[in-house]
Parts: sequence; C-alpha cells; structure tokens
Amino acid sequence: MIDVGNLIQGARIHGSLYRDPDVFERELNEIWYKVWVYVGHESEIPKPGDFVRRAIGRQPVIVVRGSDGKVNAFFNRCRHRGNMVCHAERGNTAVFTCPYHGWSYANTGALLQPTFEEGYDSNLQREDFALVPLPRVAAYRGLIFASVSPVGITLDEHLGGAKEFIDLFMDLSPVGTVSLRAGNQKVRYGGNWKFMPENSMEGDYHGPFIHKVAFDLHAKKTGFDVASLYENEVPDVIRSLPGGHMVEDYRGATIAPPKRPPSAARIAYAEAMKEAYGEEKAGRLLGTMAPLIYIFPNLMYLMTHIRVVQPVSVDETFVYYQPMMLDGVPNEINEERLRMHEFMFGAAGFISPDDIEIMERIQTAVNAGGNEWLFIGRGEHRDTIYPDGGSTGYTMDENHIRGFWKHYSGVMNAGA
Repeated sequence: MIDVGNLIQGARIHGSLYRDPDVFERELNEIWYKVWVYVGHESEIPKPGDFVRRAIGRQPVIVVRGSDGKVNAFFNRCRHRGNMVCHAERGNTAVFTCPYHGWSYANTGALLQPTFEEGYDSNLQREDFALVPLPRVAAYRGLIFASVSPVGITLDEHLGGAKEFIDLFMDLSPVGTVSLRAGNQKVRYGGNWKFMPENSMEGDYHGPFIHKVAFDLHAKKTGFDVASLYENEVPDVIRSLPGGHMVEDYRGATIAPPKRPPSAARIAYAEAMKEAYGEEKAGRLLGTMAPLIYIFPNLMYLMTHIRVVQPVSVDETFVYYQPMMLDGVPNEINEERLRMHEFMFGAAGFISPDDIEIMERIQTAVNAGGNEWLFIGRGEHRDTIYPDGGSTGYTMDENHIRGFWKHYSGVMNAGA
C-alpha cells in the first residue's frame, strides 16, 4: 500500500499524488466514500417532489424532497437490475421509474410497483426493495451534505470553525438565506481534482500573473486593487482550519467608497441589512468582500457563487459553478451579482478560463522527469499556529494549502 505520509513532507508535495491512478482509487475509498460531501442546497429542492441528480465520487445520487417534506439522498440505482432510476439533472416528480424494466419508486424511496409482479414469489417483499438511502444526510444553513459511510464524525464536527465563514456569506442576505436557482455552469478540465481547491484559494498569489486584466478592471470598478496586496501584505488573511478547510479572509481589507453615488437599490439593500443585523454588523458585512472558503473535500464559496468539485479520474474533473442569489434584496442587487459572475467566472469570463488552462498545463507538467517535489513553502517561517491545529498567514502565503495536505495525509492514512 502507498504510504501517503512519505509523499507529503511539510512544504513538499510529491508529484505522483496528482497523477498516480492508485492514489486516486484510494482517495475515493478513504475520502469521498467516508467523509461528509456537499450534495446540494435546499433552495434547489424547495417543494415536495423536487430533486437534483448528483454524484459522490463515482457513485450516482438523487437528492430529493419527498412528499412528506423530508430531504433524502438515495443511491441512484434500481433494486432490480441496477440501472439508474433518475436520468434528469433536476425536476419534480412523485414517482421515479426505471426505464429498463419499469420498476417504480415513490419520492420517499419506497418501491411502488415491481412490474409483472405475478412472476415473483414471496422472496420479493416490497419493503425490502426500496431505494437505498445514503447512511447519513445533514444540513447547515441550507447546505446539504451526505456521507456514504454510516460511521464518522457529525457534520457539526466536520465543519467546525468553518461555520463562522459560512455564516458570513449567508448573512450577505438580510434574511439570512440564499438561492442557487439561477443556473448551473458546468466545466470539465483534464486535471486532478486537488488542483481546483489549491488554485481557487490562492488567487492573490497567481492573480497578478494570469488574471492581470481582470484584476485591473475589477480595481477600476470597485476601488479594491487585489493585485496591489503584495506591496503591503496583511497578516491573518490566509487561514488553515482544522478539517482541511481553507479560507481567504478579507475582513481587514476595506473597499474604497464607489466613485458614483449608490443606487436606490444599494441604499435599500444597506437599510435592509441594518434593520436585520444592526448598523455595526451591517457595516462589517458590506464594507469588505466576504471571505472565500473551501470546505473539504468539494465545496467552495467564491465571491459570486458556490463551486462544487467532482472527481472523475486521476486526470479528469468536473466542476459546477452556481451563482448565489441573495434572498430579501432588491432584484438589481442580484442582477449585479450575476453580471459580476459572468464577467469573472462565466464561460467567457476573465478568470475561470485562465485557471482551467493553468490546471491542465500543470497536469501535463507533473509527468515530467527531474525533481518530483512541488514546493508550497511561502510564509512557512511566519505561520501563526493555534491550539486547535489551525493557522494563519499573510495575504499570499501558502499555509492553508499546507493545512489541506496535512489533513489529506491524515485521512488517507486513517485506514492503513
């Protein structure tokens, strides 16, 4: 068995962790099929019968709100001959019918009708052939997580200190809730899944190089010049949280006032926030950019959207971008968020296409000979380490990536 610990040596990461198919198979078993994995948001399934089709690793899953109002996650597999019972990406139904032999199931999972039932004897009892639920399903602030494993820590324990940062982006809404029904942008890239969280959470470092045009345009629009952060790096921005979670916390970087007077929608939004949270908290929430956060292993919030990572193989990954709309705000505010999302992260945006290209180039490069070790040592000498094992670093440090790999090593070796 591969000793993953030997391939992760502090700030040095062995290239085989991105390219070895055996490592990928072990990741599926030790990470994706054991820990809590994000599978959807309650706003995607608001009514009884609403469902979305998702995956945990290679395992297809249906997340559905049953006619009883309960949110469930089922393995997307007919109990008869194993075909997927749900092929639509989303929809509303009272009954899932397998297209292979017509077996049907209620949206609560119960088997309704095994076709041509007269041909079966007493070995077929309907209560024994319901859709199989995932062993554990739980939610926090509308974010739905599931686990393929029946044992393990609770979702509350898994999220830990990350809940503080989830609360910050959820509280951008004056009513504390958001909607992910604005669309689902799908991306495939030819690279390892771990490149996505690494790249997404260190944009301050690579941004001035591959995103220079976008950073310049964003600075003109908002007054917040991210590319200038290297000139006066701020401590405690980069955060490594226990559990492999990563954060870029910009609460110390205030945004310059806009050059134009605020619109009526902006004024109404600010008033609603003050009414909901008080002037001090509303000022903190609106006076800077909400922290960027990665929840191990597959969920991110980045400025405008929820981003979900789905591993396919050692060198292929699917990514889903869902614009996050704020409940309880004027329509113009969400229109601004959607336009900003399109500008930065859309299919023809100024940021995401650059990232996809870079990650595919890295995947090619980790096959090169020579020194096998990648180096993630920026800021290691100045990390602030906390009693819980978390740490903080300066604006462009890599301590959060080191924290990710430390947690990864522990999880991967837990079953050894």
